[in-house]
Amino acid sequence: MFEIRQVLARMRQGDSDRDIANARLMGRGKLKTVRQIALSRGWLDPGSPLPDDAELAAIFGRNPKLPRSCVSTIEPFRDLVRGWFDAGVQGTTIFSALERNHGYTGSYSAVRRFLLQLKAESGARATTILEFPIAD
Repeated sequence: MFEIRQVLARMRQGDSDRDIANARLMGRGKLKTVRQIALSRGWLDPGSPLPDDAELAAIFGRNPKLPRSCVSTIEPFRDLVRGWFDAGVQGTTIFSALERNHGYTGSYSAVRRFLLQLKAESGARATTILEFPIAD
């Protein structure tokens, strides 16, 4: 959704589809579709707020009917793996547990790709800089 949000911000600034495509954010065909949707919903008006990620995902989300080759072999174990990922379990341990306890026959690379996807979905961890006065 970050790319869509960035494209919308550039469209609001008046950048053309060609300029945005040259920045390699998105192809011109998809930019045309995004611009049409944004115009119909009033998102290009600088006075209106940009839509939240949930709304963007509902409109521009992935097609739920993916070809079989695009569906991960980890998908049947999604909730289980997500729980382990959230608990901080390493990928090799997850792979071994899936093989040993759940009959998983896929590759470790599939597990690694799935974990990278979960990491991207979780976003960056926020940090805070603490400043203290210097004592004399």
